[in-house]
Amino acid sequence: MATISLITGAIQTLTTSALDSLANVTYVSAGTITHTTNDPLDVLIQVKATPGTVSGNKQLVVFAKGSLDGTDFESGPESGTTTTDEPNLTFIGTVPLGTNSTAQIGVFSLAAAFGGSLPQQTKIIIKNDSGAGLAASGHYVKYSEVTGSSV
Repeated sequence: MATISLITGAIQTLTTSALDSLANVTYVSAGTITHTTNDPLDVLIQVKATPGTVSGNKQLVVFAKGSLDGTDFESGPESGTTTTDEPNLTFIGTVPLGTNSTAQIGVFSLAAAFGGSLPQQTKIIIKNDSGAGLAASGHYVKYSEVTGSSV
């Protein structure tokens, strides 16, 4: 019987400046990841953010919007401050931002958020819930595909 070895691929960066100076309680789309090229088993997401003077919930909330065709994505906010449709977003995780002006990083499994299977494409949505605006620069959203190899 063959054994499957998991291989973590090269790190890719979603090219976005959307997190720069992101206001408190505001959503932003960090970009879209297409999962059909390498057919990964999972995608690891790494989010880095530096808050201002934090208060309240002191966190960055990471969501996803999946699509089976790359055109129609799940409902939910991608920008602005209206939280009415937030429950429609797929929750990925939170990055605690407990220390003022200090960069924090979180790593998350995208497949776990979607119950084990990836959709064709995924938009990464970020909500600043730190109690303050984010710093003017120094943030990123990176990802790495996890594929399998029979050994």
